[in-house]
Amino acid sequence: MKVYLASPFFNEEELKIYNEVIDLLRSEGDLSVFVPREHTIPNAWDLPNHIWGENVFAVDYLAITKCDVVVVLNFGMYSDSGTAWECGCAFALGKKVVNVLCGAEDEEYSIMMVNGTTATITLDELRYNHLKY
Repeated sequence: MKVYLASPFFNEEELKIYNEVIDLLRSEGDLSVFVPREHTIPNAWDLPNHIWGENVFAVDYLAITKCDVVVVLNFGMYSDSGTAWECGCAFALGKKVVNVLCGAEDEEYSIMMVNGTTATITLDELRYNHLKY
């Protein structure tokens, strides 16, 4: 099964959970996990920002179209606009989308992110049940 991992990775907490989930998913053996952060654009430093951005968008969009499921790490209402877009794009393409709530128990989450998915689970549920959704 091909998995696309959508997540912000802009602070220590997000990176810690992101890396944990990468390891968790890859330990399942039968999953091929696409991690956007691991993909680089050739000659990126030599490209104007808008061209670099077009390339990143194209690589990520293609990976979403080819995956079976998108796992979304959701850190609360603020969310990351790129992660929210990946979630919505996957939903619109008819992909399975697993929304993983990574915030505190009393955290508020976007109704669009919660309802625009196949399943909404907690990080602990992912840790202990893996991708059985």
